[in-house]
Amino acid sequence: MKVKDLRKIINDKLVACSFEDAEFEADCIIADLLGIRNSALRIIGDNETSDDIVLKAESYASRRLNGEPLQYILGKWEFYGIDFFVGEGVLIPRPETELLIDIALKFTEKKKNIACFDLCSGSGCIGITISKLIKDADVTVLEKSDEALIYLLKNKAHNSADNVTVVHGDLFDGADLFGSKKCDLLLSNPPYIRRDVISSLQREVLSEPKMALDGGADGLDFYRAIAEKWFCCVKPNGMVAVEIGEEQGSDVRQIFSKYFKTVNVIKDFSGNDRVVTATDKIME
Repeated sequence: MKVKDLRKIINDKLVACSFEDAEFEADCIIADLLGIRNSALRIIGDNETSDDIVLKAESYASRRLNGEPLQYILGKWEFYGIDFFVGEGVLIPRPETELLIDIALKFTEKKKNIACFDLCSGSGCIGITISKLIKDADVTVLEKSDEALIYLLKNKAHNSADNVTVVHGDLFDGADLFGSKKCDLLLSNPPYIRRDVISSLQREVLSEPKMALDGGADGLDFYRAIAEKWFCCVKPNGMVAVEIGEEQGSDVRQIFSKYFKTVNVIKDFSGNDRVVTATDKIME
């Protein structure tokens, strides 16, 4: 079977179940199996594929139709141009989270020997990306989940992130987990979905670990804990940047304003509130 014919078959299967990005997902499946980039598929459209590739592509499509996230099926996903292994038990990196990296890079562009904390690290996509892009950074990442920790360690090794220290622990236990370390930059994409709405999320999202989604009754439990238990680690001229839900900007800003003079809510590429930053620490 030719590549272009296989693309059409897989695309038609996904379209039949109303996947909005059926063509993109079909290309991801086939390109992954062929070991090439999506953009190369059109160039090799008339090339023949093996029966084994056809069978695997159809198997991947069936798994997708059953609600398994594409990223889990492929076993990896790109974040900020870097590949991260993902699978059941770890949150999937999302493009809106890349805004945290943009903000961190701008804040640190004229600074050296940056110490960075990444709380609720999951796959490690935030902390490891920082470690790759800021060569002299000293990055410490925290993750509670045993399942996610497997991917975090695998991604650290895969990306040769030797300047990343992994700590297995619970954010709610506080900064003592990191000893006496202080940071210039505290980043986090914590669980922030209200507990009562989790059951109504898309089927694919519900395949991800509830631990990485559940932000408590009002979705703000982790922001309060970060402020109360971790802001003590941030240096006076440091910055905090956290991802938020699109309706949480005002609440998180209010929580953080008790500790920092300058707190801003930043919108993502879709115009939704996505990140809260805090600088100018209030000294006791």
